[in-house]
Amino acid sequence: MTDLTRKTRLGLAFAAIAVASSAIIPASAATASTAATTTTTMSAAPLAWHSGYFTKSICYKDARSFAQSALRRYGYAIAYNPPNAVLGTDGTTTVEVSFAPAQTSYNPNTFSKVNFTVTAISNTSSLAENARNRVRENIVKQVYFDYC
Repeated sequence: MTDLTRKTRLGLAFAAIAVASSAIIPASAATASTAATTTTTMSAAPLAWHSGYFTKSICYKDARSFAQSALRRYGYAIAYNPPNAVLGTDGTTTVEVSFAPAQTSYNPNTFSKVNFTVTAISNTSSLAENARNRVRENIVKQVYFDYC
């Protein structure tokens, strides 16, 4: 995949996640209140995001369950389940795990390389980074006890 294609796909994914996050993260978490004498100023806090991708050899049919279990382990409720992704939120941070086969010819019931992208969005950069790192690490460490 060319770098331009990867950047375009990543840009589209971030745009979709930002729209979904604005609907999922409540307005109370997305605003900052500053009190000065008798006036209160409300301003929308910018969303910070952290993203990373990796490749894992698994059965493609199990990619969704790996993503869901990683999100649930850290308290993220599954908010949206598009075909190749899982979106979870805890009210302040939204984490999206997307997955796709790394090669064009694959069998969902046999081991093959699967590309994962984990993106976290929050009002606080450290929360987004922490969420991305924990979910990514959990997926990387998951192993099979049997075959596909």
